[in-house]
Amino acid sequence: MNRLSKVDILTRVEGHGSVELIRDGGRIVDARLNLFESPRLFEALMVGRRFDEIADIACRICSLCSTIHKVAALQAVENALGVTISQQTGLLRELAVQGGQIENHALHIFCLALPDYLGVSGIQELATIEPEKLRMGLRIKKRGNLIQEIVGGRAIHPFNLHVGGVGKVPDTEQLRYLDEQLVAIRDDVTASFAYICSLNDMLPQLTQLPVCVVSGGPPLFGDRLITSTAATISASSAAAWLNEQVEPHSHAKISHFNGTTPFMVGPLARLTASLPAVYAPYLTDASIRSSMKARIIEVQQAVERAQSLIRQLLDDGLKNELPAVVIPAKGEGMALVEAPRGVLLHSYRFDEQGICCAATIVTPTAINQGAIAASLKELITLMNGAEYDQVRSAAEILVRCFDPCISCAVH
Repeated sequence: MNRLSKVDILTRVEGHGSVELIRDGGRIVDARLNLFESPRLFEALMVGRRFDEIADIACRICSLCSTIHKVAALQAVENALGVTISQQTGLLRELAVQGGQIENHALHIFCLALPDYLGVSGIQELATIEPEKLRMGLRIKKRGNLIQEIVGGRAIHPFNLHVGGVGKVPDTEQLRYLDEQLVAIRDDVTASFAYICSLNDMLPQLTQLPVCVVSGGPPLFGDRLITSTAATISASSAAAWLNEQVEPHSHAKISHFNGTTPFMVGPLARLTASLPAVYAPYLTDASIRSSMKARIIEVQQAVERAQSLIRQLLDDGLKNELPAVVIPAKGEGMALVEAPRGVLLHSYRFDEQGICCAATIVTPTAINQGAIAASLKELITLMNGAEYDQVRSAAEILVRCFDPCISCAVH
């Protein structure tokens, strides 16, 4: 007879969820992810709000992902109202998003995932057995926070990013200081890369899933989705293609991709779509068990890109620009941005007075639910006959490989 066993709380993930394991006698025969954090109804909250309130509400979806949500919301609002931003504003926003990459990836690698590889229960034990590794990761994370503070005004829920521009342009001294701080963690990033790539895999090799990424712009930005199955989806068609639906076991909508196989989004997806040759020897296995390696590669890339953006801003000469004047108008706009965990979509429609009539947000973890479900089922098959505690532990590790942001998913 089948019997349900539940991992009541998934630990070391952002938000509240569980894995349901189904037994047939002594065997685990199925598994399912359950995101049970309460729905937060942000899309409904935005209806009736002015265009200049939207991004400030959107960034409250998640403290970890607040900068990325704000930038995506700003771009969608600007696309709807026909607002053009300056090159300097675009560079500053990209810099802030790279700061979010560094912060999020360092947090996941050193505080959420590394305990699995060292056989400890969490950050407290990690601080005891590998204090220097933890300090190294926190130093890297601190620089990601610093980028967001200098550009956005604060690391969480930035207030300096506005429709049409930024409130206060960082000065030359601030950017030079930021560059010095990024140079100061170069050895930490190099050492972290070598260390993470030396760790043994914790899971069996799973099937490499098809991937979906944002394309058509600077790193992490674009106007379309592309897939490893050679599909190209325009921004205007992206929400329909992702095809979110409600299912009873999850408080987050789940993407069904018009009935096709699930697609994976996130760091591993981005590197699968475009892997620089220098990293190819370190990422020979593109199944989800390699997610830690993908994240540390992206940390290196984000630090390098942030320094490049700072140099460009300094070389161009900082201009004390004011945000563009925005005239309320009827319109609809959408934006695609790569959040640390994958594809993020924001879409808004406004009436003639610039009041929001409709809002659609699709988050990486909502998209990834199908990929997580498929990976869990394959894991159960590969571990057929293993002890319950082994399967339970592996299932938790697998979910953490996707680094779900459940608060974002149940927005």
